[in-house]
Amino acid sequence: MDKLAVVYSDQNLGILALWLLIATLAGFLARKIVRGKPVMGLWGDIGFALLGVFLVGTLLKAFDVSFTGWIRSFDLGPLNDVTRWVDVFLVAFLGALVLRAVLRPITGKG
Repeated sequence: MDKLAVVYSDQNLGILALWLLIATLAGFLARKIVRGKPVMGLWGDIGFALLGVFLVGTLLKAFDVSFTGWIRSFDLGPLNDVTRWVDVFLVAFLGALVLRAVLRPITGKG
C-alpha cells in the first residue's frame, strides 16, 4: 500500500490538501476583514495566504518568534497535536491581512 502513496519532501497529499484548506480559510477571512475586491476569487485568497505564510513566516523565523510554543504553553492536552496547524493558520492569516492591506489601493474596495 505504501507504493500507492505519493510523498514529496515528507509531505503526502493529505497534508498538502490541509495546507490548501487552511490557506483558503485564512485568505477568505482576510478578504472579509480588509474588504477588498476578490482578486481571482478563492484562488486569489489561497495565493495571498500562501505568499503571506512565506513572507510573515520568514520574518517571524528571523526574529525567532514561534506561535507554536506560545500555544503549547496553554497545555491543551490532546489538542497539543494540532498546535502546528494553528500556527500555520495564524501566520497565513496575518500574512494575508498584511498583503491585502498593502495591495488594497491597487485592487480597490469591495
